[in-house]
Amino acid sequence: MHDPDLRDNPPSGLPMELVTRPFDMQVKQYNQSHPDITGFLERIRAAIDEFPGRFTVAEVGGPEPLAEMKAFTEGGKRLDSAYNFDFLYAPRLTAPLVRASLSQWSGEPGEGWPSWAFSNHDAPRAVTRWTLDGDMARAARLNLLLLLSLRGNPIIYQGEELGLPQGEVAFEDLQDPEAIANWPHTLGRDGARTPMPWAANAPQAGFSNANRTWLKLDPVHTGFAVDSQASDPASTLGYARQLLRLRQTQPALVHGDIALIDSQEDILAFLRRDEGGAVLCVFNLGEAPARWSPPAELGALSVIATQNTVDTAAALSHDLAPGTGYWAVVTDS
Repeated sequence: MHDPDLRDNPPSGLPMELVTRPFDMQVKQYNQSHPDITGFLERIRAAIDEFPGRFTVAEVGGPEPLAEMKAFTEGGKRLDSAYNFDFLYAPRLTAPLVRASLSQWSGEPGEGWPSWAFSNHDAPRAVTRWTLDGDMARAARLNLLLLLSLRGNPIIYQGEELGLPQGEVAFEDLQDPEAIANWPHTLGRDGARTPMPWAANAPQAGFSNANRTWLKLDPVHTGFAVDSQASDPASTLGYARQLLRLRQTQPALVHGDIALIDSQEDILAFLRRDEGGAVLCVFNLGEAPARWSPPAELGALSVIATQNTVDTAAALSHDLAPGTGYWAVVTDS
């Protein structure tokens, strides 16, 4: 929403070596965050509510987006949810980062419902950013296990269900104007936008019948094609499908409350609970093995998913290797 007085934004004063686009050169004082936006959103919501099956989401950027994310989703009369940027540019996935993000959405009356994404079309793929030991397949599954356990809407970016890493795009093949203008200061967004591999042996991996696509297919990605994973329950795609189905059987994971549980720094532990049951979610996001025991008051627990398996019998271990996690149903409390 533009400033009614059409005032100029003040300069940011950012050193030019840190500027990647003209947008960075202004403090967005007058052209963003106008107080009338919430009223406008209520008008939009009133119009959208005339149609069934609708869902609205706020994309709020800037250095301090939380207050606006909450304002734009407040009270059930504005937007349904707000898209969260906390993880999109994080170079590491850490337990303190996740705890801090989750604690910002307490579930108090009138508060909106968050949406979470680890990757999107503007950010490097999470599996490339967050794999520490070279085991990208395990990291991809761990990311899905965590994303699908958070309180809010999980948003899976195309290719995450395949474990697809960041695509390699040569300078001469770049299409992103920002990347071209700032090479090599920034690598741009094209590596997350390369063609989705559907069929390993088809031209353009089944993405297109054209002789040339807007961005070239990364040849490495053919090994992640849908048709090479679809019939294999042990593949990342097989794991993703099983995990999504399992989540649908656990209402606590879909719309339940969340309570963070005290743990050492690299361990992330929280309880998802609703009137029908509870699921304990535990992750070791550090680089070293760690030992952690669930609180005794939770009672008996049954593991229903790990970073390796879904809905198969697995013993609950108090010793957690790096990059591992589990969901456990509370069977007795």
